[in-house]
Amino acid sequence: MFFYYICIGFFAMFFNHPLFLLGGSLSLIAVNLSHDGGRAMKQWAPLMIVMTVVIIVINPFINSRGTHVWFYIFRKQVTYEATLYGVVTALSLLMILLVFVSLNNVLNGNKLLYIFARILPRTAFLIMMSIRFVPLLKRRLTEIQDVQRLKGMTVTQGTLRERAKSGMSMLQILLSWSLEEAVETADSMKARGYGLGKRRPYIPYRMTKSDTYWLSYLVIFFALCVTGGLMGFGKIMIYPELGTLHLSFSDWIVFICGMAIALFPVFVEGREQLKWNYSI
Repeated sequence: MFFYYICIGFFAMFFNHPLFLLGGSLSLIAVNLSHDGGRAMKQWAPLMIVMTVVIIVINPFINSRGTHVWFYIFRKQVTYEATLYGVVTALSLLMILLVFVSLNNVLNGNKLLYIFARILPRTAFLIMMSIRFVPLLKRRLTEIQDVQRLKGMTVTQGTLRERAKSGMSMLQILLSWSLEEAVETADSMKARGYGLGKRRPYIPYRMTKSDTYWLSYLVIFFALCVTGGLMGFGKIMIYPELGTLHLSFSDWIVFICGMAIALFPVFVEGREQLKWNYSI
């Protein structure tokens, strides 16, 4: 599954045709819906929507490069090239965010440690702690807010000074709590001899025959996408002059291969659902 996320990250950064990026974004939305019904994605939806809209709207006004003028505003030209570049940038970032939302659902700390612990044990542990850090702080801050609300301290009511004082007090509690637990975690790891010898995974993950088949599926389509991308398919020239948005037959082949990769978890989940419901 980790190789799948490598493929999708490559897809988001390697191709710049709007149709490819739009298809990838919609596919990742479907993937996140297949994981948990989209609960994790809904938490990040406001941020992703605002980010996408802001980039698309702001970029044409701060970048006037291009030869195809769309209109003028305050004596500043707005070009099709700058607008399309904003769309491409926004969709690429949206794909990356959707990838990390899905990654956080599928790959937990034990899986990440299993993948990287033998090669880079300290780096793997740091990555695992970093991924865990933001949700942990968010959960602790919610607990602190609930307790402080019972004491009459809130950041939503009162004067600006009172709200700022309450917010700083909650932040101080959050930092103290986090630092104390960090010290306890370090002492616990030291007492257990972490880093003194070769570490074995707590949960061993084994490659099955089905995993080998699916990995071959991803490798084949990924190779086709890379080959097509190196030949110039799935890409569009934006600067200095806008190229054509028309897709050739070879572009469509690369697009289908990319969608076959992007929708891979949906295919697997659908296959398992069919087996479960109809005993296929």
